[in-house]
Formats: sequence, C-alpha cells, structure tokens
Amino acid sequence: MSLVRRAADKIAGLVVRCASAGSKEWALAIEGELVHIESDWRALAWALSGVRVLFDTQPGPLGTIAELDAEVQRYADRRRNAMNNGWLATNLPLFPFLVTALESLFDIGTGRHVFNHTVLLMGLLLVVPWLYRRTREPNVPDRDDQGGLIRFYKDELSAVTRTSMTFWMLVVGAYVTIVGFELTSSHRWGSGLRLLLLPVLILLPVLALLLARLRTMRRRLAQVDALLEANSD
Repeated sequence: MSLVRRAADKIAGLVVRCASAGSKEWALAIEGELVHIESDWRALAWALSGVRVLFDTQPGPLGTIAELDAEVQRYADRRRNAMNNGWLATNLPLFPFLVTALESLFDIGTGRHVFNHTVLLMGLLLVVPWLYRRTREPNVPDRDDQGGLIRFYKDELSAVTRTSMTFWMLVVGAYVTIVGFELTSSHRWGSGLRLLLLPVLILLPVLALLLARLRTMRRRLAQVDALLEANSD
C-alpha cells in the first residue's frame, strides 16, 4: 500500500472516530467508499472531503420514548450530582474570575492603572449573567415523574440553545475581558491593531465550537419535539 493510500485510510479512520453520534453512519459510508476508489490520489481527495463530517455535529437518533426516557434520566442524574457536590465544588472554575475581579477593584481603588482595570472589570461584568445561568441550581423532578423530567429536559435544552441577549453579552464580555487582560499585562496601549485583532483570533475558534454546540442542542430539541408529537397521535 502506497503512502498516499495509507494517508487516505488514516484520515477516513480519524473522521469515523471523531464524528458525532448522529454523523457516524455518514462517516462510515465515506470510509467504506475508499475501497472502491482505485486511484490513490483520488482516494486521498475523497478522504479529505469527508472531513466536512466533523463540522456537521448531529446528535444520536432518538427512535422511541424509551430511548428518550433513558437520555432524560442520564441528564437529570448529572444535574442532581452537580447539585449534591455543592455550589462551591461545582463552581470552582469560577474562582479565578472572582479573584481577577477583586484584584481589579483593588487596583482601581488604589488608583493603579485605573483605565486598564476598568476595561477588564467591565468585560467580567458582561459575562456574569451567562455565568449565573450556567451555575444556578435547577429544580430536578423526581425519577418517577416521567412527564416532569421530559419537561425539565426540554426547558434545559431551550435555555441552552437560545442566542439571547445573555449570549451576546457573553461574546462581547469575553472580547472586552481579553482586551482588558492585554492592557493590564502590558500597562500600556502597545499596538492598537494587535490589541483589536488578538482577541478576535482567540475568540473565533471558541465561538465556532460554541455555535456548533448550540446547533447540536437545537437538533436534539427538534428530535424530542418530533418524537413526542409522533407518540401523541
């Protein structure tokens, strides 16, 4: 087997391993088609074209109410475990943000680099509403309340998938926060172009992943609605 053919096989195998649950069948079909392509270079081109599967995140199919109930129970159990761990343990990653905000407040109060720390603090404050929604403790229904659990699951999906004002405050706040970090770390303006472009370069891949996640959750919500509607007839 030539190096080009081995590269095509490895790329196709990687796509199969990394594809989302709902796109796995599509990835397997692309991998299987390689066997019927005689030209090594055409096989490589076909494998590379299959990488697009990784950008189409599809949730796993929900065929029956039993499958929906199992997923809802798993999700509810995760939320209960997060609640049982306590607010402190669950939200430990937030403490660096809190410490940074307190340091900025202290520096502003003592008159050290007031403008720079004000920008940083403004960015952190814009992120607060999104953090609150993500860290609040939900009221999870009992395990035997099937209808309540499904409504809870749908409400959670709806809250996650809405690109509301809170979501855009997060995006703007993250940008302003990165600019603030740039200003406070250098204590000078530096290159204006670098100051504006660096946050964009940092945020773009994160925003792309976040939007892909939102699209996946929207598709899952649509699956749930369609399944419930089909079983209500």
